[in-house]
Amino acid sequence: MKRRALLLSIITLLLLSPSVWAAGDNSTSHIRSFDSGSLIQSDGSLWLWGYNQSVPTRVEGKPNVVKTFSNIINEGDLVFTLQDHSAWYVPRNNIAESVKFVSLEGLQNLIAVSSLNDHVLALNNEGNIFLADRLEDKNTFGPFQTLSGIDEVADIDSYYEERPNYEERWIFLKSDGSVWKNTKALQGFEPIPSLKDITAIAKNIALKKDGTVWTWPKEFDKNAAPSETLAVSQIHTLSGIKTIKANRYSNLAIDQQGRLWFWGATVTGALDNTTYHNDNTPVLLKGVQNVKDAFFVERSILALTTAGNVYIASLDGEKLSSQVPFTLLAQNTQSIKAGPRHIIMQKADGALWGWGVNKHAQLGIGDYEFLYSTPVPVQKPILVRLNNTPVPLSNGVITRNGQAFIPLRSVFDKLGAEVTYDYNSKIAKIDHSKVGEHSISIEINFKTSQTKVNSKSVELTNPPFMVNGIGYLPLRLISETLGAKVDWIQKEDTIVITTK
Repeated sequence: MKRRALLLSIITLLLLSPSVWAAGDNSTSHIRSFDSGSLIQSDGSLWLWGYNQSVPTRVEGKPNVVKTFSNIINEGDLVFTLQDHSAWYVPRNNIAESVKFVSLEGLQNLIAVSSLNDHVLALNNEGNIFLADRLEDKNTFGPFQTLSGIDEVADIDSYYEERPNYEERWIFLKSDGSVWKNTKALQGFEPIPSLKDITAIAKNIALKKDGTVWTWPKEFDKNAAPSETLAVSQIHTLSGIKTIKANRYSNLAIDQQGRLWFWGATVTGALDNTTYHNDNTPVLLKGVQNVKDAFFVERSILALTTAGNVYIASLDGEKLSSQVPFTLLAQNTQSIKAGPRHIIMQKADGALWGWGVNKHAQLGIGDYEFLYSTPVPVQKPILVRLNNTPVPLSNGVITRNGQAFIPLRSVFDKLGAEVTYDYNSKIAKIDHSKVGEHSISIEINFKTSQTKVNSKSVELTNPPFMVNGIGYLPLRLISETLGAKVDWIQKEDTIVITTK
């Protein structure tokens, strides 16, 4: 009887009650850490978004998550580690509905994971490197094995060398400050001469303890001798540098004064007509000051200042001027995690905001609008409990205009109701019947928002909606007189549904 009373309560109040349940926007953040497509709550739970999860969605069965590593093979891919030091891989794509996990056997205490071409490398806290080969589908990889010939590694990175064909090149920063690189096809390793007391590496540049920046070639003459590949030179324009960043084409450096430097490629054209214009002379970008961190995202430079402001400048053009304008994008920002085409920012109040390309729901805001040119708030990670038991959701709770919406199937499946959906007519039906009791049925037309309860039309104050094929219904206060209640536990970001 309890289940039936609760089902009656939810159905009646979802459809009839004028009052709404609203999630407070001013609740304290419980986010312990975050990445460009995931976050870890203070209770160790992992939440993912992107592809079929349009908002942060709690991962079931993997408690006590410690750390995440993003964009391992494809954008959105994730490796995470648990409190027991085990490692797991989460492949993401726009086909699979549910989140899948692959145990990375033999990997413990990971501190870095990186992929390039046909290989994935993992580094543990003992300085050992492990190698796995990408499989034929290019979306997964085989078992990891210890990579011999290199040890005491503190960091890894990768890039391509053109000599004359592209060759996969890995670099390894050792704990003694030396830098090593692999020979062809990871068959051996050799030190890069002249690189000592190195504190950071990024592609083919290295930062020395004294604040100088050093580099070595990525492109070579077809007839170049093998020894030329190890020719290292100092970038004399740069001194007093504390941070270096690099992508495949361009580089950034932040000096002790918080000034931002750029060298490498700018871009013109699009698609097949894209052209990269390379200039290896560092340019001091005078349009931004007191820079704390900087990123390449799509065809832009983003800079985070010590005051918490985020500025953006374009890389479009044949040359980047020292006077390139930086435009204010966001304020009150603590930190940024960047994907290839978007960023996730954490504000001073702990809330997450996204900016950039959202084609695969990278911004976690509950839609698939291709691009957001101004920052938008990532949906809050909200847990739903039914009689103190977490309700697994295929997609997380969405709040719109202060009201919470839950996936159609979530709670109703838990209550034993039969939920069907016709993809052609866009009509959902919820049926619940037991011997000796009256049947309850709801019919919702997601095209017209017309709703019927036991074949009688009902006017909805807040109509349901669909996101990527998932139907959402508004969650309303459930009267105790109907056998159950719904509470918003703000300090826990939790909806609690309780039967009496």
